[in-house]
Amino acid sequence: MRTFDEVLAAAKAGDAVSQDLLAQAMEQMGRLDEALSWWMEAAKRGHPGAHAKLGLWQLVGFQIPQNIAQGVERIHAAARAGDDLGLALACVVDSGGVGVEPNFRQALDWLVMAAKRGDPRAATQLALLAGLEGDIGPMSQAALAIARAADFEPARRILNGARVTAIPVDFDALAAAADLTVFEAPRERETLSEAPAISIVRDLLAPEFRTYVTALAEPALRRGMIVNEAGGESIEDVRSNRVMHFGLADSDVVLELINHQLAAIADLPVENGEGLGVLHYAPGERYAPHVDYIPETPANAAHLAARGQRVRTVLVYLNDEFEGGATEFPRLDLKIRPSAGSVLTFDSVTPGGAVDPMTLHTGAAPTSGEKWIISKWFRTKALRPPPL
Repeated sequence: MRTFDEVLAAAKAGDAVSQDLLAQAMEQMGRLDEALSWWMEAAKRGHPGAHAKLGLWQLVGFQIPQNIAQGVERIHAAARAGDDLGLALACVVDSGGVGVEPNFRQALDWLVMAAKRGDPRAATQLALLAGLEGDIGPMSQAALAIARAADFEPARRILNGARVTAIPVDFDALAAAADLTVFEAPRERETLSEAPAISIVRDLLAPEFRTYVTALAEPALRRGMIVNEAGGESIEDVRSNRVMHFGLADSDVVLELINHQLAAIADLPVENGEGLGVLHYAPGERYAPHVDYIPETPANAAHLAARGQRVRTVLVYLNDEFEGGATEFPRLDLKIRPSAGSVLTFDSVTPGGAVDPMTLHTGAAPTSGEKWIISKWFRTKALRPPPL
């Protein structure tokens, strides 16, 4: 293994691999200007990983002026070169419609490339999308077994100790068998309240997808924060649960399909959704009565002007194995505890756009067991690049 000084010397001498490694080190140390400089140097020499990273930053305008078209071009070029980060980002760009029109079949092609390169997350996604039952089921399970052998926790949990017959896995065949119709929402909607608007769609997300989401999120859970009246985020006593949000760099094809599904239920553009959040409540943890809209204070004016107001909340209940833990609307005398896989939607504003205090709600603490929920807030403005 080379020392830092050896990597630095090689980077200064023009070695693109060393420049990329140095940029990664600078990023980890928070020296983002230096990271950008080294990635620019590596990209000039054709390093695909540097192009992938710069493409991500250009998509969102982080550390570099936003250039959506060039960002997408860089990511696609890195993916075509077989770069791991480029492939992962291309999957998100094409399935999520980030700066391009959604192209799920192209995203599946990227997944196949990644799976053939040994990516267990890609293999798991292809198995889930092809389905674990029917004629393709044994091959899907064999793909999961490969991912499990690579210590990919979501695959291990999905298989849940099942013994799998080892058979050859044709990732192209899994992609061809992928059934995207299971994500075509919405289904029949049940109205729970007219004003404020609250409704539920039952049995939307299948168990294997719920397991996948929770297993992906769990290692990154952190204490939940709130948007406060001072215009920032802070940890407060009113919220004791943990949360994780998937950003562009954390997402994948399955998560983007869920994003599209929830946007269809919310009847709002997918790009107006905040990152897919996963909430975890251990016994005794709760989110005390609160509203989801952003307080319209002078301190929040810039935030609201840039990002828009939160107008609609979508919650997906990921499990049943807990007691208590209802979603409660105290001003409506309404308590809701849907079955696993069901989706609760409610508006935080009136039809005229005014914030609605009647949407005050509580994430009640489970008395036993653990509660898992997807939370997704939709805003009045796009939060990530829409298709050009």
